[in-house]
Amino acid sequence: MRRTRLWGIGAGVLASLLAGAAGVQADTPPVAYVELKYSLVRHGVDKDFVAKTFGDSRNSFMPDVVRKIAYLRKETPDIYKKFLTPAVVAQGRNYLAEHRSTLSRAAARFGVAPEVIVAILTVESGLGNSTGRYPVFNVFASLAVMDTPEVIQELGLSPNLKDRLKKKAAWARRELQIFLDYCYRQRLDPFEFKGSWAGAMGFCQFLPSSLQRCGADGDGDGRVDLFTHDDAIFSIACYLHKSGFQRQNRSTWRRAVYSYNHSDAYVDTVLTLANWY
Repeated sequence: MRRTRLWGIGAGVLASLLAGAAGVQADTPPVAYVELKYSLVRHGVDKDFVAKTFGDSRNSFMPDVVRKIAYLRKETPDIYKKFLTPAVVAQGRNYLAEHRSTLSRAAARFGVAPEVIVAILTVESGLGNSTGRYPVFNVFASLAVMDTPEVIQELGLSPNLKDRLKKKAAWARRELQIFLDYCYRQRLDPFEFKGSWAGAMGFCQFLPSSLQRCGADGDGDGRVDLFTHDDAIFSIACYLHKSGFQRQNRSTWRRAVYSYNHSDAYVDTVLTLANWY
């Protein structure tokens, strides 16, 4: 991923962890962040790093993202129509030719079809050209407290969403924990990572948990940078391999791609593009 080095970590940890702010406006972190910080530290994230990150001026609560996730509906096939065009197919074929060496190495190591890797990159980020503009830290921190009474009340979320909010908040806390621990260990600035409104990042649009489980070094530099083509290609190949993809057994392709995104329309689009490539 991006290699922006971590800013210095200061003292005053306890005071920072105890600090809280009222309200849930975009420029004012909610009071619920106090308990969130304690929770992250209890789960092993470095306390100095937690304090410094939450105390950063770039920390911003994102009510629009919370509302979007809270009321998110099942996607429809029409959102993928834009990928099934001659122009997109031509771009995919050009990408296959340009990155053939890396794709061949990934295919040999993980047993995954290069065309499927390129199809996923096409749908996820336009072959690396559109990786998102939302600060990953702010997305997960905001979602991690979406089930708290304060946020529910201030954002006017429906009481009928209680179970969904609880489930998504628990998911976001796990992703946030993994993300911060990764940034701390790699000495990276969490706020340098931009991704989708759901927190997915890089050319392959991985969640932090996917990076932790399937991040692969494709260029041999000893790091995993999902904002580079080689590492994104290898990481997708690793993900599909761990999801049961077998290049010589096409009956495994659909299930493996579905594990990447639980959407039949998504899978149909990826496999159609792979076939056309």
